[in-house]
This record gives sequence, structure tokens and C-alpha cells, in this order.
Amino acid sequence: MAKRDRKATRRKPDTTCFVQVAREPSIGVEVSTGRPWVGVDQQVGHGSADALFALTEEQYATALADGWEIRPFMAACWRGEHDDLRLFDPRGGAWTPGRWFPSRPRVIPPRFAGELWHHADALADTPDGERTALSRALAAGTAHVRSGPDSGPVPGGGHGPDAVPGPDGGHPLTFALTGDGAYPRPAALIAGLDAGSDRERARAVLGDPLEGAPDTYPMEGDRVRLHYTDGGLTRITLERPAPAPLPAGPICAFLAPLGRPEAGTEFQEAVRLAGGTARRWAVSSGVTRRLIVCDGGVEVQVQDGRVLSTRIRLDTFDADTLFPGAARPLARADVHRALGPPAAISGRAELHRYGPRDLVVRYGPDGEAPKEITTVLGGAGVSHRIHRWRSGEFTLFLDVLGLDTDHPLAQHVRRLAGTRVRTHAGTVIAVTIGDRGHRPERLAAFADGMPPAPTRTDLPFGVPTYTGDRDDLRDFAQGWIHVHASDGETITTITVSQDPPRSLPVHRWSAHRDR
Repeated sequence: MAKRDRKATRRKPDTTCFVQVAREPSIGVEVSTGRPWVGVDQQVGHGSADALFALTEEQYATALADGWEIRPFMAACWRGEHDDLRLFDPRGGAWTPGRWFPSRPRVIPPRFAGELWHHADALADTPDGERTALSRALAAGTAHVRSGPDSGPVPGGGHGPDAVPGPDGGHPLTFALTGDGAYPRPAALIAGLDAGSDRERARAVLGDPLEGAPDTYPMEGDRVRLHYTDGGLTRITLERPAPAPLPAGPICAFLAPLGRPEAGTEFQEAVRLAGGTARRWAVSSGVTRRLIVCDGGVEVQVQDGRVLSTRIRLDTFDADTLFPGAARPLARADVHRALGPPAAISGRAELHRYGPRDLVVRYGPDGEAPKEITTVLGGAGVSHRIHRWRSGEFTLFLDVLGLDTDHPLAQHVRRLAGTRVRTHAGTVIAVTIGDRGHRPERLAAFADGMPPAPTRTDLPFGVPTYTGDRDDLRDFAQGWIHVHASDGETITTITVSQDPPRSLPVHRWSAHRDR
């Protein structure tokens, strides 16, 4: 091996960190410098916004308030007229920067855009959590903890559960918009509001304030308190109210599993009420989120062994199961009697917040008949437009890799007839089927649509990453799927493992050689 040239310039560590604040168009801040940016497509019409170009603070604030205003500048960037402002592009081999934090989809349509949403996500985070770190980076040391609604700001930049609790149990954060210690981008906290904005402008941006609190507004279950000096906005305080207790009745069964282990007691009860599991979908080979569709039409999203959300469509699910004794047809008043008053309203969607669990009811065009109920773990980004790529038990086997052996999902897989689970140091490292009996049953269930005696070409995952005379290897986000065929055609065993097998006689698949 050649010696390293001591005179060669060492690559400096990349300290950039890109935080997305809005999605359409993609706009955010590079927090190591505080410089705003906008994402521009490198390819025509594919919508990736993968090249990031610097904005002025004025452009940034304007774009957050009205995304169309920045379109001419984006077009100029695409034409190559502002290459000197490019902060990142995918020519380095990655579609996104190394430290990239996308904005989280909100549980109800937000009334406004702005950096305040990232600070709201940090309210319920741990002191050393990722969302707390993002909030601190965006604020650059200017956030203040408040001990009450009328007290002045206390410097310190505290975030998360270690912050001083307010009178309603929340952990208020205050951001000054003027003077020493002002927020670095005051016009970007709440798009459309800036230092000096009056109460009329605040109502135009935020809607109606809370009853009895003329300067306090709802924000997805949290509260935004505005402070004025001589009629002009000078400070913004973000508060989280004390959590409401979980509602009584069957609906609680769809709130209790959130954040809990998949296949655990709470999960099993929700699935039982939903009619049992029908299919378990993967989004793609590179995404670990799963969609579980139950026989009753209920959808459950899981990731990393825990439950993130449930979705109940009331056109396919019996409402009597959730609201026993309520009159028919079910009306908004019946929902309020069971769940309590909503914490926030956006259009036909109402948010009910129970500590770290959110429940959203969406009503029909008349605003009275509930059409859909979604429960979401606080801080989780959930989309109902999740792609259904392939389904089957392969998703189970991939998902148990790396889990503790006593995790309910790992125990569930171990109980499946015909599975062999290998462990190391108390965690699951591999699952094999085909060599322990019940072979046709397990192979047919591995991927929905496979026959009981499948061949290598029956696996619906496209071409393998590596292939050989008797073996195929496919690379997934959580591990590898190794298909072995003793006769070179009919599948003998399938092993799902964290690491690829060693010394396997395979080569990287190529169209020229293997098609």
C-alpha cells in the first residue's frame, strides 16, 4: 500500500447541518452559519429539490409567507444563473446532505409556516434528544425559559422536560424579536409576523385567539402567546398545556399502543378490535416504515419495533365499536362527549391531545359526520399516502433484526412454526425458514403471492444484488435476504440476517452477464 503524502491537504470535517422548515417549496436553514436556503430540482420535474441555494433573510421570510414569491429565483438557479450561491448538490454521490433534518408532516393542516414548529416539537423531547438539539441550533442561544405568563424571560436557552414548568404544566420558551439576544431570524419564527407587527396582523396570520386570552393563539394543541410594546410585537412565547387524561371507552385501545412495542399487549388488543391482521406492507427495500392493514379496514404504521399510528376509516369500521351507545348517525357532539373538547381545529379536522398521544378526527363536508379517526405518537411524521410496495412475513423477519430477544415482536417470530431464530448477545441476528418443517406454509407467506414451492424467480423483489449458481443475495435497509436453491432453481431455504453470509460463491448481478 502506498504511503500517505504528508503534504496532502486533509479534508476538513463537514460541520454543515441543514434543517428544513417548509416542504413546498423546500426551504430551511443551514444552522452552522444561520444561512437560509431553498431547494431546487437538478432534474426536470422530478421534485426532489436536491440542490440547495442560499437565500437572503428577506427572501427567506418572503418565501415562508408565500412560496410562489420565490419561484422566479428558483428558476434562475435551475438555469445556472446563481451557481455561486449553491450550498449543496447531489454530485457528491448523496441525494441529501450528511446532516439533513426534514420538516415533520403535521397531524392537522397548519395555519402558518415557520421555525416555531421545530421549537414546538422540542417541548416534549428529552434534554439530549434530536429535536431539542435542532431547536437549540435554530435559536442559537437566544431561547429563554419562562416561569409564568407574566414574568420576564430568564436567559439560559433551556429546552425539553428539564425546563421550568409553566402554570399549566408546560415548559414555555420565549423568543425576543428585538434588542440584545433577539432570535436570529425573527421574521421566520411565524411566517407573516415580524417585530412590530400589530394585533390585527397577528389575527390575520394566526386566526382567532383563545377565548378570554386575546393575545394567545392555538398551535396544534400548544399555545402561542404574543407580547406587545406600544402596540408592536416584541416577544413570542410557546407553551404546552398540561396533558389531558386518556378518554374512557374502546377508543382508548387505539391510543394505548402508541409508542409501545409492536406485538405487545396493547397492540394485540387494538388489532383484535380491528378484526385481526390482514397484510403487512413494506414501503420499499430502503425504508423501515411498515403499514399493517387489518381485516376491519384499520391501518397501523410501525417502525423500529414500536407503534407510531393507527387510522380508522368509519365508512368501513363499525362506529359502535368505538362509541357504544351513541346515537346514529354519529355526530360531532357525540365525539366531543367521548373525547372531550378539541385542543385545536383546522378546517374539518379536530385535534385531541393526550400527553404524547394525538388523536385527529376528520369530518365530512357537512362538518358534522366523522369520517376518519387517526391516532399518532407525538413527534412522529405520518402520511396516509404511504406506498404499498410488497407485503409478507419478510417484513417481520427484517424488523426483528437487532431487537432484544425478549421484545414481543421477536417472541412472535420465534413462535411461528418453521422459523429458526439466531441470536447473539441477547439480540436477534438472523431468521431462517425452509429447514425446520412447515416449509410450504412459511415460504408461501414470506412474500404475498409466492407459491408453496417457489423458485428463485418467484421472489417479487426484482433482480438480486448478488447472484450465483445456487444463491441470491438482496440488500435491504435492515439487513440481507439470502435465497438458497440446492438444485439451482427451487428455493430450499431463505435466511434474513443483519450481515451477508461469508464466502458465498456469488458475484454482483449485472444485466450483461445475468439477465
